[in-house]
Amino acid sequence: MALNCIEKLAKAGHRVRTAMAVVVCGALVAACGSGDATETTTTTLEPSVETSAAPAATTTTIEVTTTTAVPEIVTNGATVIVANASSVNGSAGRMSELLAAEGFDMGTPTNSTEGALGASKIYYVDDEAALVVAESLVRVFGGVIQLIEMPTVPPVSSSEIGDAGVLIALGDDFADQLLPGATTSTP
Repeated sequence: MALNCIEKLAKAGHRVRTAMAVVVCGALVAACGSGDATETTTTTLEPSVETSAAPAATTTTIEVTTTTAVPEIVTNGATVIVANASSVNGSAGRMSELLAAEGFDMGTPTNSTEGALGASKIYYVDDEAALVVAESLVRVFGGVIQLIEMPTVPPVSSSEIGDAGVLIALGDDFADQLLPGATTSTP
């Protein structure tokens, strides 16, 4: 029985010093013994546990390639008019030239009736082709410009935009500025 106990300790992965094993065997024999013993001995054992460091972790690097489709810039399908709503004279004409260099179909620049705007706006008529061109313009302007459906009376000095489907009310934020999403470099 004492041998069985030692084997169980050994199987559990604990290393017990030989002297401690003898004490355990002696204690077990005394406890199970002849019945003559009137003295009970209690022995507390502190087994020596051998620990080993876990093997070094293996690092595997997996290269993941993510492809994000950049929306196409659609320049055809609607005529674009730039209306100066900034405090910079002539900026609508210069922006029209910049957008024409990007491939947009441009109408004649004009003035806005909205007064000086701090932030530019893009208006579009209720037409799918005009909306697609207007959304492309928002991307060319860096995505930081408001997109609004065209009011019944366009906010331009002549109150008419002819067959144009998109109107840019050019505010001070983009007057004589480069466009973040443009491929040309001169305002």
